[in-house]
Amino acid sequence: MRGWMKQAAAFVALLVLLLLAASAPAETEAVDVLDSDLPLLVNKDNPVSEDFMPADLVVLNDVMDSKLVKIKYKNTQANRTAAEALTAMLEAARADGVTKWQVSAAYRSFQDQEKMLEKKISYYRNKNSGWSRSRARSAALRTVAEPGCSEHHTGLAIDINVPGASAFKGTKQCKWLHKHCWEYGFILRYPEGKEAITGYSAEAWHIRYVGVEHALIMRDTGLCLEEYLQGIEDGTIDPPDMILVEEVPEDGGEKN
Repeated sequence: MRGWMKQAAAFVALLVLLLLAASAPAETEAVDVLDSDLPLLVNKDNPVSEDFMPADLVVLNDVMDSKLVKIKYKNTQANRTAAEALTAMLEAARADGVTKWQVSAAYRSFQDQEKMLEKKISYYRNKNSGWSRSRARSAALRTVAEPGCSEHHTGLAIDINVPGASAFKGTKQCKWLHKHCWEYGFILRYPEGKEAITGYSAEAWHIRYVGVEHALIMRDTGLCLEEYLQGIEDGTIDPPDMILVEEVPEDGGEKN
């Protein structure tokens, strides 16, 4: 009898363990955000899931020189390739005599974005006592993305500014960035004049890594990311691998 009871107890314990294992959430697989030939688009119409996790994140304080750039928050992470491009870009800026840079934001989780949006909603409600939550939320969404809709979820978006400055626009750092970021694979993600397309107010400080080839085309055409990807889809823009490059003769082109 006792032997039967022990077997029954063992069976019940095993069954409980199996049920717990089956109900446990599946481990999220990290996404290679640079795997596609075209830049990943994340916006209000193309959100990522709550459990989205980009692969190959690095802590910026671990991979960037503190003399080159200040990282405002010590655990700030970004995509490794984007971080390497950012380093190369800021080193070039330093060579041009432009220093004093700060990264104020890069990768954000879904939960981080929820907290940020709630904070902005509270700000508007505290500032405007008669506002409903709905009205405050609408105002907040003009500058803060809905969770799942932020490019910061990819680890490829970086907010960059000047330490201690009240504004970034108009500074020598801003002017240098807007002129040269394309050469290092970054675009101005929310440029002036594109608000109706991007869905957000212009942000002089927000850059997004897409790769040099894509960035240079967007610079030369004046297109934002949504327009660029739509142009490739409808055939009005050739992607980088289809742009013909004049062949150079094997002898280097020199003729006697």
